[in-house]
Amino acid sequence: MIDILIQPGAWTVALSVAGLLLAITGMLQLERGRILAIGLRTLPSRWGMTGRFILGHLAALPLAAVPALLIISAGIDGMPRLLLATAALGIYLYVGVVIPRKPITAAQQERKRLRQLTPSFVSYVRVALAGYDSPPVLLERYLVRPNPRRAVMQGVVADALHLMRDRGVLPFEALRRVARERGCQELIDVTEALAQAEAEGSDPQLVLQAQEATLNQVLHDEFRQMIERRKLYLLALAALAVISVLIQIMYVIVMGSGALRYF
Repeated sequence: MIDILIQPGAWTVALSVAGLLLAITGMLQLERGRILAIGLRTLPSRWGMTGRFILGHLAALPLAAVPALLIISAGIDGMPRLLLATAALGIYLYVGVVIPRKPITAAQQERKRLRQLTPSFVSYVRVALAGYDSPPVLLERYLVRPNPRRAVMQGVVADALHLMRDRGVLPFEALRRVARERGCQELIDVTEALAQAEAEGSDPQLVLQAQEATLNQVLHDEFRQMIERRKLYLLALAALAVISVLIQIMYVIVMGSGALRYF
């Protein structure tokens, strides 16, 4: 290990890693500045994602080279060599692929969770509007009791309240803007109806009722399809288990009886 540190190229690699880390930090600061300027949390642009992948691969190369240098310099063989090679590959994939894609994967998971929470949010809005609550009070009451299961939707409502107070936007219009930024189509449809009713001064109860029924039916159908797929997977696993047991039984019968002696 000490021999590696005194090699002429060791400090060059260390400085390159430090420079790459500084570049990644600078890119993250630029993204945060863009978010603050826009007022909403947005995904990185196409060029931003390209830069993230480039920096990720550049940072992964020297980091993954450390286990490789250990293998070469120390002459490691056998299982430790395989483990170090696997560690190098894992470091390269995690730093070069997984970390740069985190914003996209997080956004996909957030959209899926928002889609599941939209029917309950529509029910809450309908009940609040029936009780003659104003839109700002309606949104504020949704945040009174933090709930981990509704944390994603509460984050949307919190961002809408911040946008309403900072930019002077109407409550449901702010909610529509935040929903469009999140990218969940079901929530966008609901907030579009609320924003239109808010602008026209009409009652959105009928539209919300129809959207709630449609969303519940769609989610119910998707849940049934998921159950059916899992049943098929379980049947396939059970069939494989039965076949493996039959093969073992036949092997024991054939080998135990000595039937192969006659061939």
